[in-house]
Parts: sequence; structure tokens; C-alpha cells
Amino acid sequence: MPDESVSCRGINGSINLSKDKLTIIGVGLGSAQPHDVTFNDVSSVIVERKSVVPFTTMMVLAIIVLVIAKYNLLWFIINLYGAERFITPTALVIAILCGISSVLRLMFVNVTVRSRHGPFTLRLVPTRPAKRLARRFSEATARS
Repeated sequence: MPDESVSCRGINGSINLSKDKLTIIGVGLGSAQPHDVTFNDVSSVIVERKSVVPFTTMMVLAIIVLVIAKYNLLWFIINLYGAERFITPTALVIAILCGISSVLRLMFVNVTVRSRHGPFTLRLVPTRPAKRLARRFSEATARS
């Protein structure tokens, strides 16, 4: 492993990978102190992405409702002429919020470090630094 250290930063702390240890720095009450964990104490570094299916499904359903209400495509079943003024903006807002949530779930992951001292989960980590940290950790432990 090169001499450079690899780090990733999330919303609740950061993890730095050096030559022989992981340094975990949490953010919050009582967890701001750096905590060094040697490679022998770490059982795994897991990069996990949350599912985008729930938000994407809601977004697609909101778009379908938006189109049906806007163009009154179900005129032979129900007349949505008066309700269109309420349904269209509501469906549009739901579609936009679910779209943003889906993109955020694609862009960010969680990193969990399981060690003898207990698990530590770093949330909202950009995908590329998290994958780089996991790859370098596996390379470093394979050589040891």
C-alpha cells in the first residue's frame, strides 16, 4: 500500500486509513476523540447503498397520476376537471422530492467498520471515496 492515507468523510464523522490502522473520528457528544483501530481488530469494512426502489416507484406513480390528472385521461370513468388544480401540483411536488431522494441514494453510501470494539457506521459518504477506502483496506489486509 502506498504511503498516502485514504480517508472518507460522512455526515457523522470520518475514517482515515493509514499504513497499519484505521482512525475513526466521530462527530457528536463525546465522540469527537480519534479512535485508532489496528487491522487485526477490524473484521470488515462494508460499503452499503440504500435501495432506490421505494423512492423511484413513488416518483413513477406520482408522474402517472400527474399525467392522468393533467390531461383527464380517465374521463370515461371519472371527471377530474375540478380536482386537477389540486392533484397536479401535489403530484409534481411528490415526484420532485422522490426524484431528489433517489439521486441522493445513488450518490451516497454508508460505510460500516466492524471491529472488536463494536460497529461504527459512517453515513452519507460519497460513493467514490468509500469504495476507495474499502479497496485499499482489502489490499492492505491481504498483504498482512
